[in-house]
Formats: sequence, C-alpha cells, structure tokens
Amino acid sequence: MYTKRSSFRESISRKVFMAFDRFFLALICLIMVIPIWNVLITSFALDIDVMGNEYLLLPPSFTLNNYIRVLNSGYMIAFKNSLFTAITGTVFSIFITVPMGYVLAQKQFAARNIILKLIVFTLVFDVGIMPFYIVVRSLGLINTRAAIIIPVGLSTFNLIIVKNFMTSIPASLIESATLDGYDDFRILLKIVLPLSVPIIAAVTLFYFVGHWNRYFEVVMFINDSRKYTLQVVLRSLIFQSDDSLGGGNYVYNNLKMAVMVLGMLPVLIIYPFIQRHFVSGLMVGGVKG
Repeated sequence: MYTKRSSFRESISRKVFMAFDRFFLALICLIMVIPIWNVLITSFALDIDVMGNEYLLLPPSFTLNNYIRVLNSGYMIAFKNSLFTAITGTVFSIFITVPMGYVLAQKQFAARNIILKLIVFTLVFDVGIMPFYIVVRSLGLINTRAAIIIPVGLSTFNLIIVKNFMTSIPASLIESATLDGYDDFRILLKIVLPLSVPIIAAVTLFYFVGHWNRYFEVVMFINDSRKYTLQVVLRSLIFQSDDSLGGGNYVYNNLKMAVMVLGMLPVLIIYPFIQRHFVSGLMVGGVKG
C-alpha cells in the first residue's frame, strides 16, 4: 500500500513538473519567436502602417516593395561583402582548424600539452584592442578584407572541440593506416575527415555565423565604406532617420526590417543542411578529451 501511494505521489509530481516544464519552454519559445515574427511582418508592411512605429504582430498589409527597394539599393553591395567575408573566412578557418585539431589530438606529439596550455590561456586572457590593432597595422592589413578574415581566422573554442572529437577516433585506425604506408596528410584526408563530418559541420556553422556577423573588426580596420559588411550598414540604417536611398524617402521600419530579413537568410539557408550533424558533433566534441 505504501509503495502504491509513493508511486502515485511520484506520478503526480512528475506530471506537475512536466506541465510546468512545457509551459516554461513554450514561454521561452514565444520570447524568441515574437521578435522575429515582428521583423518578418513589418518587412512586408506598407509605409502607412508603420508610420507610428507600432509593434506589429498581425499583417495589416502585404507588399514586396521594401525588398525591391533594398535589392535596387546600395545595401546589396554590403550584402555581397558580407557573403564574401563569410564564405572566404569560413573556408580559411576550417582549413587551419581541422589540421590543427588533428595534430593536437595525437598523443605522441611531443609539444602537445604545452601548445594546449597556451591555447587555453588565450581563451581566458584577451590581448586587448590596442595590441590587436598594432599587429594588424604592422602587417599592412588596414583597409583590406584580409583584416577581417586572417586575424580572427582561428577560434580557440572551435579548435578545442575539434581536437576533442578527433581524440575519440580509435587509435587503431590511425595505426593501421600508418602500417599501410599512409602519411599524416593521407590519414587526415582519407580517414579522419570522413569520420569528423559531424564536428566539421557544427564548427562550419559557428564560423559562418561569426564571420557573417562580423562588425567590430570591420569598424576598426576598414576605412572604405564600399568594403563595409551588411552588419555595419544595417546598424547605420537602424539609427538613420532621414534620407536613405538617395531618393528623398524617409527610412521607415518596414525597410529596416526587410534588410534584417535579408541579413538572416544565409544562416537560415545553410542551417537545414548541417543541422542533422550539429548535435551529435557537439556532444562528442564537448565531452571527449
């Protein structure tokens, strides 16, 4: 009898907990989704519907004129700059992160522990803005696209999770390939990379989002407005209150939101293709060491 009462109480407690958990998660989802929904709805609204800076949750009207204005304006130059920076920067970052992760995953590598400690040190302590700027300037990268790609090409966090994932690859596979006459490059290319697709997919998304949202480095190193990325132009657009596209048109929220939607598109497009690898890659890369 006591066991039945205990089980009944436990069942009631679990139901209450699950109901509260679902309510809490639904509330969090609403907090996340409502601003995005507002951005989307406002981007399709007419100027007259946003003149009062109202927070729209239901579509009062529908028009594609805002997107047409953006596509025909100078904002597309910034969009192309951001796309170039994101793609080139991601390729460059993966190109240096994956081989470094593979080398650091090899326990027989003599300087492995020292290099890992130095890498973790950079994760905790930041060098500061002024030394960072001086190094970039001394390399002659000021006002070049390389200034927003090369200096930030390697993420310590991404390197560590790639290294942790590759540590989980059975050493017997590496040893068998070595006995078959494979060198380190062929082992990385033929064995390690195919097994590391989940973590590479996850890190690729991290790098792409990071390069796509690049703002601080652009403001600090780029002087030519024609090389500005979308994030810099978008910020100036958000705080702009008069003439925008050179036609004497007031910048209403619908035009700003249209630029925001276009700014989100690349990440929304790339995520579905790698999301099936995302969780598994992070789980293994985060717990193995």
